[in-house]
Amino acid sequence: MPPFATLKKHKVAFAVSSTVNIGSILFGYDTGIAGGVVALGSFKDEFNLATSATEYANASSNIVALLNAGAFFGALVPPFVTKFVGRKSLLAIAGFLFLLGGILQVAASGPTLGMVYGGRVVAGLGVGMISNVAPVFVAECAPKDLRGIMMSLFEMFLVSGGMLAYWTTYGCSLHLAPTTTQWRTPLSLQIVLAVVVLASSFLLPESPRWLVKQARYEEAIHNLCYLRSASADSTEITEEIAQIRAQIQEELAIAKGRTIREVFERRNFIRVLWSLAVGIFAMWCGHNAILYYAPAVFAQIGYTGQNAGLMASGVFSCIKFVSTIIFILGGVHFLRRKTLLIGGGFFMGAFLFGLGAVLVTYPPTTPGNGAGSPSSQGMMALIYLFVVAYSLSWGPLQWVYIGEIFPVRIRDYGMAIGAANIWLWNFVVSKITPIALLEIGWKTWMIFGTCNIVSAIFACTLPETKDLSLEQMDVLFGIVDETTRLRDIQMNLQGEAKKSLLTANTTPVGSKQSI
Repeated sequence: MPPFATLKKHKVAFAVSSTVNIGSILFGYDTGIAGGVVALGSFKDEFNLATSATEYANASSNIVALLNAGAFFGALVPPFVTKFVGRKSLLAIAGFLFLLGGILQVAASGPTLGMVYGGRVVAGLGVGMISNVAPVFVAECAPKDLRGIMMSLFEMFLVSGGMLAYWTTYGCSLHLAPTTTQWRTPLSLQIVLAVVVLASSFLLPESPRWLVKQARYEEAIHNLCYLRSASADSTEITEEIAQIRAQIQEELAIAKGRTIREVFERRNFIRVLWSLAVGIFAMWCGHNAILYYAPAVFAQIGYTGQNAGLMASGVFSCIKFVSTIIFILGGVHFLRRKTLLIGGGFFMGAFLFGLGAVLVTYPPTTPGNGAGSPSSQGMMALIYLFVVAYSLSWGPLQWVYIGEIFPVRIRDYGMAIGAANIWLWNFVVSKITPIALLEIGWKTWMIFGTCNIVSAIFACTLPETKDLSLEQMDVLFGIVDETTRLRDIQMNLQGEAKKSLLTANTTPVGSKQSI
């Protein structure tokens, strides 16, 4: 099918994917705003952070890390409530937590950081829920051929949120007087975005796969028809519903009643281990160290002024945004997941090794090596090249891969473990980075570079998931053989055909059937 015709047919699915991923804009904004706001002189003065480099490093790491701590627990919530609450309701709850967390942060005042810390934890709960629910929601609504593109919108919206955060902070630094208004303004934008997330959640159809799990088959068929722009009696709809029901029936035959113990059965636990490894390597690649503390990182390579650091950080976010769009339009649809992860890991490692080498050879503290010098510009170029490699590989693919490999019955638990693992290591990296930059300097980038080279080697062993439906993942991971799956799908198709024939024979002449 030509690209325009494909887009037209699946326009509803694209619209739903984009609406679900609005939450990731706020996710990106919340994770990106802290480093810029904490770097503002007005914020340092308000909370007495300008006198000691160590105290400032500890406070900034706490502000960033507490969001990640809240996100760790937020990511664990969905599987325990999803039996009673659907995907769209969880998005609404996350939007409310974002709203409450934003209000607490804006209302804070010095000299103590208590309300800022509290607001970051509450907002982090919302971030964790979004990071769990949004990829699963999109994966369950997307057609298999476009799932990679639609799930990658999560990363694109996340990146756009981070870009908005940096440029908002830079604008406030440039045009507002250094008063409390200067740092409260960028924080208050969280509240506006939270209202949008909360309101948009009520416009979405519920996930068809979640509805099938709840045995609400008529609603599932209705929503799937809406998402695929197809009629209930079309081959496309009957086959997809048959695949979903076949998968769930097979899982029910293996284990009676869904419990978390299913996650730790051997063949399911292998998928958990894959998701944990992908998350660990994605968090230790060095990207978040730059993302959270970009002004401090650019100060390390010679750009020490407040506005200069924020400006360089804003350019970083723009390059990341453009690279993510390139990934969505080309990379994810045409290249294998493994190819992108192997190449991304190798190039990220090479660029960070280069950064560390230049930093130790031409330290910015030496006269002639400051901002604008060849060595400083070279280090900035290496950082920008690093984020291009990240945005074409591990950045978006970590969420795509973890969101697509688990079966329906344990997808909530599997995604919760995968997302919580990401936030756990996110917390660790965000907590140690300011202290590492202060204490070991250039060696920080050598550590991250080594992790990237190891990740490229690890990616060679990953099972390839491109162009597989969610139901085909069980065949890939050996839960069921392909012959059994095809037989079960055929049985479900025959059952639907018999039901349709019976309905047609018992429907009075002149009456209308409804789904």
